[in-house]
Amino acid sequence: MAQKQSLVISSADQLLEGRTRRDFLKVLGVGGMLVLLPSVITACSNDNTMTGPKPGSGNTLTIDFVNGDIAVLQFAYALEQLEADYYTRVVAAFGSSNLSSAEQALLGDVKNHEVIHREFLKAALGASNGFTITATYPGVSFNSRTSVLATAAAFEDLGVAAYNGAAQYLSNATYLTLAGKIVSVEARHASAIHDLISPKSDAFAPQAFDDAFSPPKVATMAQSYIVDKLAFANAPGTFVQGPNNNG
Repeated sequence: MAQKQSLVISSADQLLEGRTRRDFLKVLGVGGMLVLLPSVITACSNDNTMTGPKPGSGNTLTIDFVNGDIAVLQFAYALEQLEADYYTRVVAAFGSSNLSSAEQALLGDVKNHEVIHREFLKAALGASNGFTITATYPGVSFNSRTSVLATAAAFEDLGVAAYNGAAQYLSNATYLTLAGKIVSVEARHASAIHDLISPKSDAFAPQAFDDAFSPPKVATMAQSYIVDKLAFANAPGTFVQGPNNNG
């Protein structure tokens, strides 16, 4: 009689690995036994994975580009609200996460920067042009270092590409200068987070030029984390590609 196989899971992150998933299915197929160490049971019971409202299931939020610079600022404001909300949740989950103290310090600084960006744009737009988005994070586990850093890297990369692409639609020199300052901070965030994921590698600066994405492309990517339905009216008919020609 064949001996039943067993699979020992020693960490919560191990459950996310492809090999572990394959072994898990194999063990189940032969009637084997899955062994979860106590640390995994604790981590899973406090998983803090977001499952809230579905992206795009809320009311439509329309940004009208007939308003020129205001529309560009509103677009940036939506993204900064998303980033500020995300890092606020990350910081709130520090007590149950497996992030190191150094990583928590860095992410705490990033959170403060994003809140400043959000509040600056809120003040610049004023009550008449402002709005509040509702964020959602399907599949993101705020207790998992892997999940937190991967999502943070995606947000920072998208933020850089968004500012780089939308800058061409700004006509006010002051706004253009401020957007340039914000995107430089976002780029530093991206580099630092990628370095946490792959230390001492070219992930810190993987390409010669940062991406520049058109507003519609950015909106499509950001929609995965926003309950409101993002929509544009009178969107620009042209887009000047950046050096990577992928906008």
